[in-house]
Formats: sequence, C-alpha cells, structure tokens
Amino acid sequence: MERLHLTAVCVSLAMAFACWSFAQNAQPDKKQLKAQARQLLGEGKALEDQGKLSEAKNKYIDAEAIYSTSDGLDAIKRINVAQKQQADTSLSDAHRLYDAGKYQESLDELRHGLADQPGSPAFEFDMAMCYLKLGDRANADLYLSMAISGLGNDKEKPRLLELDSTMVMGTGQLAPGADPPDSDAFNASYRQEDRDAADPKAPGGSLCQQIANLKTAIPSNPAVVFNAAKCAEEDARQGDAALLLADYVKLAPNALDRADAEALAQSWKSLADLPGENGQTVRRDFANASRYLDYRRYDRAIGEYEDAAQAMPDLAQTEWQLGLLYEAYGDVAKTREHFTRYQQLEKDPARNAEATAHFANIDRRRGVYDANISDAQDILTSLLLPSLGISNEGTKHKGKLSHRQRRYASSRYKQETRATEEQSQPFVERELDRARQDLDAAADLFPLGAEVNEMLALICLQGNNWPEAFRSYDAVTSQGYPVSFYAQEPTGSDNKQVRAVKVEIGSNSIRIITLAIYNPDKKISDAPDRSAGEDDLGNLVITSVTPPDPDAEAVTIKPEDLKGIETQNNFVVLKGAKEKIYLAPLNMLSTVPFEGGAARTYGNEYTRMFIRYLGFEDAKLGKEGMTTGEKFKLGFEIARIGMSAAMMGITAPMAYGSAVRMVQLVHALNVFHEVAQGARAVNITDATISLADDLKESQETLERTMSEERRAVEGIHFKFIPDESVPLKFKEKL
Repeated sequence: MERLHLTAVCVSLAMAFACWSFAQNAQPDKKQLKAQARQLLGEGKALEDQGKLSEAKNKYIDAEAIYSTSDGLDAIKRINVAQKQQADTSLSDAHRLYDAGKYQESLDELRHGLADQPGSPAFEFDMAMCYLKLGDRANADLYLSMAISGLGNDKEKPRLLELDSTMVMGTGQLAPGADPPDSDAFNASYRQEDRDAADPKAPGGSLCQQIANLKTAIPSNPAVVFNAAKCAEEDARQGDAALLLADYVKLAPNALDRADAEALAQSWKSLADLPGENGQTVRRDFANASRYLDYRRYDRAIGEYEDAAQAMPDLAQTEWQLGLLYEAYGDVAKTREHFTRYQQLEKDPARNAEATAHFANIDRRRGVYDANISDAQDILTSLLLPSLGISNEGTKHKGKLSHRQRRYASSRYKQETRATEEQSQPFVERELDRARQDLDAAADLFPLGAEVNEMLALICLQGNNWPEAFRSYDAVTSQGYPVSFYAQEPTGSDNKQVRAVKVEIGSNSIRIITLAIYNPDKKISDAPDRSAGEDDLGNLVITSVTPPDPDAEAVTIKPEDLKGIETQNNFVVLKGAKEKIYLAPLNMLSTVPFEGGAARTYGNEYTRMFIRYLGFEDAKLGKEGMTTGEKFKLGFEIARIGMSAAMMGITAPMAYGSAVRMVQLVHALNVFHEVAQGARAVNITDATISLADDLKESQETLERTMSEERRAVEGIHFKFIPDESVPLKFKEKL
C-alpha cells in the first residue's frame, strides 16, 4: 500500500475541483474540464521524461477521469508498454544472475521488476526460487503462494500446488512414497470449487474415502497422513486425529506448519479426553463446526460451538473458539465477552496471556479497520454514483453503442447501455485497485467483517472473479445480511424506461431498490421521489448500524411469487405471475457482450446468486459455450471483460493468503505510522496511531494473534499430494 486512500475521490487539485463541482450539482464548463485535463497531461509528460513512469501514469489517469481524450489514453498505453519493457529487462537480468548463482542479486532485480508488473506470477515464482536457493523456505513458500494465487485456473497450477505442499512439508522435492496411486484423482477432486468432501457419489468417492485408500497404499506419505487426520477430526475421532498429526510431525519434522500441527494435536487430544456422554456431545459439535467452516457457514459453526458450551459450560476451549470467530467478525463486544469467560476458565497463565493479547488492542484494531472501510467506501461510491447516473440534478450519459450493437442488439440492451455512463477504464481500474488495497488491509484485521466482504464481493464482480465473490458473500450471509449487486432494469412495453437499481438477495426474499430513473428524451437520470439510503445507493454497506433503508422506493419479491428465474443473454430475468423483470448487472470496467456464450456465462453467475443465497433451485441457466457463428459475430471471449490481476485474488479451495495478508497488514500499519508522523490526515485516529506505534514493539504478538484468528476461520485444510518432481528452475513465463 503506497499511501492512505483518504482523498481517493479527488486525487489531485484538478480532480478536487471536479468533485466539488459535482457536489454542488453544477456541471463544470467543458472548456474548464479540457484545460484541467491538458494541465495534468503536461505534468504527466514532464514526469515521463524524467523516467518517473508510475507517477506519470497516475497523472494521465487523473486527466482521463476529468476529460477523456485520445492523448490521455495513448499516454497510458505508452507507459504500460514502457513498464512492460522495463519488467522484461529486469526478468532477463535476474535470470542471468540466477544462473550465475547470484541469488540475492537476482532477488533484488526481481523486486525492482515486480514494481513495474505487480502481481506477476512469473516474478513471484522466481522470487520463491531465489529464496529457496538462499535457504529461506518460509519466504520461498510465501512467494510461491502469491504466484499460485495469481494463476487463476492456469494449466500450471496443479503442479505448483503440489510443489507448494512439498515446500510446506519440507520433505524434499518429492514426498516419501513417490508416485502414489490415485493421488491425481484426489488432487483434482479437491480443486473442485465447493466440492462436498463427504459426497460418496462423487467421481472417485468422497475425499475421505479416497484418503483412506491412499493411507493403505502409502502409509508413510506425510500429506496423506495429514489428510487422514483431517478426516478423523471431521468424523469426531479427535483422539485418532491427534495421533495422526503426531505421525505427520515425525514424517515432516521441518514442516513450516509444524507449530500449527502440534497445537491442533494438543487441542484434539484435550477433546478426546473429555469424559462421559457430554464429552462425546462436545466432540461431535466440534466436528460439525469444522465441517461448516469448510463450507464457510460461519453462523452454523458458531451455533455448534454454542451447543458445545451448553453441554459443558466450563470448557475453556469452546470459549476460545467463539472468541476467535467473533473477533473475525469484528464484533468487539462479543470478542471481549468470550475471551473474558475463557480467562475465567483457563488455569494456564500462558494461555490466559494469549487471550489478553487478542482483546487488549481490539478497539484500536477496529479503528484501523473502520478507517480502511471508510476509504474504500468513498472510492466505490464515487465510481458507482456516476456509473448509475445518480445525482440530484441528473447525470448526462455518455454511453455509446458500437455499429454492431446499434444494428443487432435488443432494444433492452440498447437502452440499458445508454443509461449507463461510461467512465475511463484506466481510472476505474486504478480506483478499484486502490479500494481493494484498503479492503485487503481491513480483511487482515477482521476477515469475516460484513463491511469488508460486501465491498470485496462487489469489486470481484467487476473483475468477473466469481469464486472469490462468493467467498466474500458467504461471510456476509452468515451474519444474516443480504448479498447484493447493482444493475440497470429496462422496463415498460417499449423498454425505454430504465431504472438504476440495487438488488438485495436475502434468504427468503428479493428486494429491488430504485436508485435513479433514466429519461431517454433528456438523456439524463432523474432521482426517485424518495432517496435510497444515506448514500443514494441503497446503503452500499449494510450492517446493524446501516440496515437496508425501509423508506426507499423498492419492490420485495418472495420466492413463492416467482414462476422462475433464468438467464437470457446477459440479463437475469425474474418471472412473476404477471410481468418479467430484466436485470442487467452493472460492470464498470467494460461493456458486457449482448449475445452469445460470453454474455450467457456472465449472466449465469448472477443467476447462480439467486440459487445460492435465495435457495431458488429451479433457476434456469443459459447455455455456456459459443457456436461458431456466435464466435464470429461476437469477436471476443469472456476472459477479455475487465479481468484485472489486482482483482483476481485467491481462487484455490484453500487459503494461501495467510502469510501474504500478514505481510500486507504489517506494511499497512507501517504506512499509517509514517503518515501520522507527517501531515496528519483527517481519519487517522489516535487509536490507529497508537496501534501502529505498538506494532513497532509487538509485531510478533500481533502476527500470532492474527494467525490464530485466521486458523479458527479457515479450519484445517487438506494438503495436495505431490506425485511428481517439479523442476526448480527460473521461469520467464508462467
């Protein structure tokens, strides 16, 4: 994180003037806007001539945000090309140094190149190789995990996942018991998104059934032994699980997760030693909670722990788990309640001290979290309002149709496109990336916070990263809040009226909130009679403090009132008894295709939201894939729609990001500290400064605290089983 995003809406004096004008409901004169843009372009060119490419690019993007010109877009493309060339040079130089055995020098060159190509899997993989050569396996695994996160569903990913597993276990390049039978089948099953681990009808049987077979075939493979421990835990056989984890530690004594494995083994042994029927009840409740954590049903996991607390009220271990989960929610009061209760029950002074570390600075951590949430919310609000045409006096729209769209697209699509205001794509990408950085820092502190996950999901939707969007939405819905997206709704018999809406999907209803109404004659959007929420967006962030606005103009639909939900091209269609509602989900990064497989793939993911969160199982998805004719007419695939590397996030079924996020957290708090020592910004609270100061003295304690919290949220994950050697070579492409 390069700076605090406290003024992200107005990123320069010129931008500030433009924002002020918008706030005053006065459209700046076109000549003024052009002049401001030209000034910024001149400043950018001066920086570019000095070789300050990143600073120059930001100036060009600022100019684009005020008034888009071909000069600005060309300048941004020129910078992108120059940065790519610099990165390629750095990669080649690093390769040469690596081959010469100069691993530290190669690492330094890779760091330099990564600044020009942030998030590049090739750079991160090569940094992992350098760290491995330098004997720093922890950092090697950190950067390998980052590289894996950025690969999406690349064909290289399975092999790197196996390499990551081997690196964590520290068993050499190939775990004992080479070429284990059927390990590929297990790995493939595990990689399936939202695979039910207990489904015996799945190909190859349930994951635990496959592990049982592998355990018989290769009993000394540490990954198989570890996975067998997970299966025993979920079967409420915590005693067996503890013994298996002890075996894992013997087989992989240098494992990076050895401390975690030993802590889990001790915890499971304690559960196994609980006497009587109540002890069995607690073991079953803990096992159920573990399974619910696998599927991100955090509310149900909490319910299981609460049942365990009723069965054995004096068990400190239950209060510990509840404290960690409520801490992950960011619920300060509940966190303090359960950790206080834990300290009353726990007799070990060292463990008591651990609980103190969790709630001692939780108020200050909440301050840092709220500051990041506020910054991200400002950025997203500033993007959504003009995109949806929401202002007191209406926003004149700039949406344009291509020749093909004018000729072939449906009338609904044409009106929806005209009602959406185009913004400079480079500007939108940068601002979404800035918001993402703020939200990542917030998620480090409270990974299940409703606010952070609502906005992370929205950003993931803009980047078409559906798996991560659903992960965030799962955290939101587990707290009883609806999941939501923004859309245009073409209405009327002639489809000329278009409403900008917020769609809220709850567990038992859909709520469609009117935000603005497009006037096709004036080509502006008018405000509804009643404003929607405090931000005119129907409340972008929904919490107990800012619930859904009950006074907004809205339609509530119950599942029983629906005849069906289906995808029609890029529209989601809600079929009522008398009318159909066409929803065109908003994408601020690029124009969504209007027909073909790409359009249906896009629309299907939003239709799946109604299946997943409303429980409407009869929804009909559009056929994915494209006919030859559609490919010819459409000319591009879904992958070209605004997939920014900064928004890809984690796409594997296990969380690689714990160590990565801790690095981000430490860096974020250091930035807070540095800014606080200079010009004091308006939302740098005393609590934030104090926490940043504490970090200088107790970083290790904070890291341990956050690690325990994240372990409680994520539970224990299966390990991929290595079955072939991955060449540990420098890669210039990945």
